Amino acid sequence: MGDTQFHVTKAERNEEFYHSCGLEKSRFNEWCIVVLFYVSMHYVDAVLYQDTSLPGNMRNPKNHRVRKVAVSQCSKLGQVAIMYSNLRDRCWEARYHKICFPDNFLHKFTTFIFTPTRTYLRNTLGLIN
Repeated sequence: MGDTQFHVTKAERNEEFYHSCGLEKSRFNEWCIVVLFYVSMHYVDAVLYQDTSLPGNMRNPKNHRVRKVAVSQCSKLGQVAIMYSNLRDRCWEARYHKICFPDNFLHKFTTFIFTPTRTYLRNTLGLIN
């Protein structure tokens, strides 16, 4: 689904949405986590698309299962694979489990998980942070 530029544009639009709605200050932190995951997912997909050592279905994953395997096999994603997995797992919890994260969770999550992941992915793609 798309190419590198498509995924970068989608990630940037999702992040713009996050900031335009003031989600960083929202009390609906479970939805903040969902948006931040999709920002990261599109950056991951952009990196995967560029990895010509991966088979086509992993360079262009059609679902989260295929993407999970592709992330584990992409050498450029090794440094953020655990943080990306954390983003995916928290997003899953936010969408499908009876959970509301504590008030201070979003700040810690963005500081220690999302921001380092985003920075690494953008640097890997040669984008200015």
